[in-house]
Amino acid sequence: MKASTISILAGLALLAGGLVALLFPLPASLAVTVFIGAVFLVGGVSELYAGLFDAFLPGRWWMVASGLLSLVLGVWLLANPLAGLVSLTIAVAILFVLSGAGRIALSLSYRGGSSFWLVLLSGLVSIGLGVYVLANPATASPILLATLLAIELLSVGAMLLALGFALRNIR
Repeated sequence: MKASTISILAGLALLAGGLVALLFPLPASLAVTVFIGAVFLVGGVSELYAGLFDAFLPGRWWMVASGLLSLVLGVWLLANPLAGLVSLTIAVAILFVLSGAGRIALSLSYRGGSSFWLVLLSGLVSIGLGVYVLANPATASPILLATLLAIELLSVGAMLLALGFALRNIR
């Protein structure tokens, strides 16, 4: 199969996944939570293995501690996906606030330039979203992670679709 066809098919699959995430936000958000729990679980087991069985690893006990923390977090997310969903939503909200504050600080270095207002506005929007989610975590939880997933799937799907058609035109 040609790369253009694979790109088009992958793009269509991701676009469909993005639409499903928008139409069914709670199951999509729970799927993200379970996936992240599984990633923490596998990462924790890997860190524990490396820390416990590689005697020459520098800082191996820190790796063991980190592995235990990741393992516990992974098990907790998998055992309690609804509570994990709320926790992940709060973590994303904090990330929004911190990244927004960083962009506001960055905007000050652009003062007087053409990018100042765009960077400042971007930071203010992120802080506003973060504060809204922190003030309403139970309301935002079923929707936020699915919306972020949908945006990612739709944007990558559209890019792959466009790339696939562009590749067809090159040949």
